[in-house]
Amino acid sequence: MKKFWNWDIHYECNYRCTYCFLAGKWDQGAKENRYPGIKKWLDVWGKIFKKYGECHIHFSGGEPFTYPDFFDFIVYLSGMSTLEFSTNLSFDVDYFIRKLDPGKVRLNPSYHPEFADFDRFLKDALLLIDANFPVSVSFVAYPPHLKMMNDLRREFTKKNITFIVQPFRGEFEHRVYPDAYTESEKGLIDPCKKDTPSSETMFDHHLKEKSGTARLCRMGETYGKIYACADVYRCCSTGSKKIGNLLDDADFKLLDSPEPCQIKDCACWKSMLVGEEDRWSAHWR
Repeated sequence: MKKFWNWDIHYECNYRCTYCFLAGKWDQGAKENRYPGIKKWLDVWGKIFKKYGECHIHFSGGEPFTYPDFFDFIVYLSGMSTLEFSTNLSFDVDYFIRKLDPGKVRLNPSYHPEFADFDRFLKDALLLIDANFPVSVSFVAYPPHLKMMNDLRREFTKKNITFIVQPFRGEFEHRVYPDAYTESEKGLIDPCKKDTPSSETMFDHHLKEKSGTARLCRMGETYGKIYACADVYRCCSTGSKKIGNLLDDADFKLLDSPEPCQIKDCACWKSMLVGEEDRWSAHWR
């Protein structure tokens, strides 16, 4: 199976959204950032590709496109791997279209109303789609923004752009979300999340009853979560197993086989549990 990586390449961003998981912690996040230079990163990934063949790398952060020399880096990587970007879409879209192959790339831009101009965001998303890049737009269901969500969904869907609603994970008015969504808030969310299966799964999977037993999982064998400090963990759940560090381990490798998950109450809708391939295989195709 193809190897998948989710890489928080750094925790810098040109936005400062109220609901960001880094809100109020930007200085702390900056301490995790590593800038060894693109030559070093190309050496690291060259070894990974030699070991595993073509991979899929999903860049997130922070804002990936503010990483130094990022365009040069991804143009080179795209020759050996498929790429995906979670981004606020504030980069030079025309330049991106000229430099990248739409057959090797997909984008998941998030619309952030506190900073992004809607008309420009929509224009750039349509430019990418017209250039044959797969694009789906995400929107965080932050309680103060819920009333605008249905209007945004209509604007995007009438342009045939997939609109994905992501649950807000954090604290608002002394309530911890996503568990704290009220019935009225859920009433605003439900029409939007039903548009895409991934939205429904993200909202609903954490509510399902957990087995309470450790299950064999392929996370760590076919997937690695890379943090800005270059540490690699089996998955993004707190308490997951650290596999190594891309910059410190000269012979880094993933796990050789599935292992029991240490997270007995895992709520990840993308987890690669052995025996539940029908649930997750389509996402990781």
